[in-house]
Amino acid sequence: MSTELSIKQLPAITEINNDDLILVQTSNSTNTLKFENFVVGLENTTFSPTICANTTSIDYISSVIDTTFFDVGNAVDPGPGLLTDNVDDMFLSAFNSFRLPITITSDGTKKVYYFLLSGGHVIT
Repeated sequence: MSTELSIKQLPAITEINNDDLILVQTSNSTNTLKFENFVVGLENTTFSPTICANTTSIDYISSVIDTTFFDVGNAVDPGPGLLTDNVDDMFLSAFNSFRLPITITSDGTKKVYYFLLSGGHVIT
């Protein structure tokens, strides 16, 4: 007596974990693949053009932000003088500070704000 088993008769699960196996039928054999090793390349997706377009936009925006806002060459010297009491030394510690201007336009009004950049040294 032969009993046929259909994939449709197997119990269903609601999630796949890294150690679970996926059944793969190739032209030469049937194999298993750990789910953690299952990779779908971008070229095998329908949303590849969207991802590529967004990546290009993100790269562009990142470069604009980097060169506009975070170029230390734009820093204005000197920033405010900052002194702090150094408990480990009998001398006061001073911070070299620079103001990095950030221009923000909101509702047609342009305002300049400053990031304060600082690095410490000891006054002797």
